[in-house]
Amino acid sequence: MSRRLARLGVRLHPDKAAFRVHDRGADPAGLQAPAPPQNGELVSVGYDQMWVASLQDDVEVTVLLEEWDGEPPSGRGAWEQESSGEIYLRGAVAVSTATAEPVVHGVRLLGGVGRYRMRIRAQHRAAIAGLYDALLDRFRDGFSLEFQAALRELQGVEHYLIQLWPSPTASGPQRVVSEAALALSGAFPPAAGLEPPDQTGPLPSLPARPPSPPGPAALPPAAGPLPSPAVPQETPQESPRDAPGVGSSAEQAVNGPPAEPPRPVAPSAEPQTPAASASAAPAGEAGAAEGEPPGR
Repeated sequence: MSRRLARLGVRLHPDKAAFRVHDRGADPAGLQAPAPPQNGELVSVGYDQMWVASLQDDVEVTVLLEEWDGEPPSGRGAWEQESSGEIYLRGAVAVSTATAEPVVHGVRLLGGVGRYRMRIRAQHRAAIAGLYDALLDRFRDGFSLEFQAALRELQGVEHYLIQLWPSPTASGPQRVVSEAALALSGAFPPAAGLEPPDQTGPLPSLPARPPSPPGPAALPPAAGPLPSPAVPQETPQESPRDAPGVGSSAEQAVNGPPAEPPRPVAPSAEPQTPAASASAAPAGEAGAAEGEPPGR
């Protein structure tokens, strides 16, 4: 009975709706590199690398990578699609995106250098693509909080299980890469990532249909007509030309400067007594009657 030797679970963003499983020295643009899968195919296999295709490029997928010492059992859990192939690995396997961004730099293989059989299984591949298209139709704003919350429910639900084991057609025993040789090659295990489950199934169920975005909040009924704000009354201000003694410069040029008000006459310093006034009057009258000038 075959044994599982290693298992690693990671999440990645399927740029251009694909990712690559390959030897550390494989050239994605080399002559032995395969073309990406077309027309909904799951994988395309080359000499030392293979492409695994998704049906969307915006939702993260979960990739489970397993090494076995022989052909693994079918396992539990329902897988919707399955494919297989064979590639050549030099003692380590790596995973990267379609844009050559490394996800797993290199994992040491206990089977050593040689040809490996690979079995690839996919789950929720078409369902996630359909749900994401439904989200785009429902939420016109891709930056809204409702859209981002619904998108988080889809992250990591699409699963890929990649199992590899030494090819039985390989000639002779396969050499096991030592720790020293692996250290010199730079194929160190990646940092701890997503914790994989203990078995291949059951896988997470599809997320529930995200709720529709809430409509605008209804305003409470008004208790009555709102009082109109009081408008302050403007008091008429007296124009400078209406002020007494003040005129425009044009009026002053035609009519001249305004006349000054009469000044009050100061009273005399020595007021006359009534007796003197009375005595002076007859004397004057007597002089006038006699024909003499007054004062003689």
